[in-house]
Amino acid sequence: MGDAALKEYVEVPFPVRERPETAGMRLDAFLVRRLQAHSRSVVQGFIREGRVFLRGRPAKASTRVDLNDTVIVRYPPRREAPPLHERLPVLYEDEHLIAINKPGGVLSHPTGKVVQNTATTILARQFAGTRLHLVHRLDRETSGILLLAKNPADAFSLARQFERRSVSKEYLAVVRGCPAFTRRVVEEPLGPEGKAIRVRQAVNRETGQPASTAFDRLATGRSLSLVRAVPRTGRLHQIRAHLAWLGHPVLGDKLYFQDGEYFLKAVAGELDAEDFAALGAKRQMLHAGRVSLLHPHTGAPLTVEAAPPEDFQHCIIKEELTQNPVL
Repeated sequence: MGDAALKEYVEVPFPVRERPETAGMRLDAFLVRRLQAHSRSVVQGFIREGRVFLRGRPAKASTRVDLNDTVIVRYPPRREAPPLHERLPVLYEDEHLIAINKPGGVLSHPTGKVVQNTATTILARQFAGTRLHLVHRLDRETSGILLLAKNPADAFSLARQFERRSVSKEYLAVVRGCPAFTRRVVEEPLGPEGKAIRVRQAVNRETGQPASTAFDRLATGRSLSLVRAVPRTGRLHQIRAHLAWLGHPVLGDKLYFQDGEYFLKAVAGELDAEDFAALGAKRQMLHAGRVSLLHPHTGAPLTVEAAPPEDFQHCIIKEELTQNPVL
């Protein structure tokens, strides 16, 4: 998207493949699931205003979305601060794809409120003249490996691998407390918690979607531990919600620490030094450190690794973990 287009509107894509269970839903129901900060009436207003596009044209609320569809929502741009980073570190690049090390605090893609401080906007300037296709996402506060394809065919190939769960992803997390397990596989279904914070997920054995995460305790300290998490499914906030259910929320996680009051304060811009002290970190200490997949063009195995950033390392050093993890 060029600078001229950014002045008129911001387009945010929502591929149905990212949430395969939503295929077949009405468009308005699909967007309520994806835009969890908005009610159905607000979403239907977006559609009536002609801000929602499906298959290249303004869409109707009653249209059913297919697995291969990408829904586009247009937002008017807003005044915002300059991006936190002018360039993003490149971990791997060839003529088909790139892997970058996304810093914590940077969104993966534009939203209705944030355009400049996003990985895709920063990369559009960093790789001027190359149309990059985001094939998966990381939460804003999660650091680590983000993959983008350089053409639609490779983007489709990568998206299929993510859809089929054939991409292996490993995360590192600094968590509260000392887990009693050295290794544990959590197979607990996840769904919306159903309380005041609509985006917050929780274990729900009646209506939740199947979710599986393997955890390894790598090291422990006085009050914190380092764990490796390998998600086997791709539910929203899966690692964070499963860790919170285990009683070991990610350090600095405003949404899943206690009842989420710090998330509400963050949304309102009211977090202060005392709040950050209680949270233990300014962002959630979750890092996507390793991704293994098949190259979208050659089919050869490809593994990309990213060392945790300085703030993550600082938490480990400060805690004086009893084992020396290999990072």
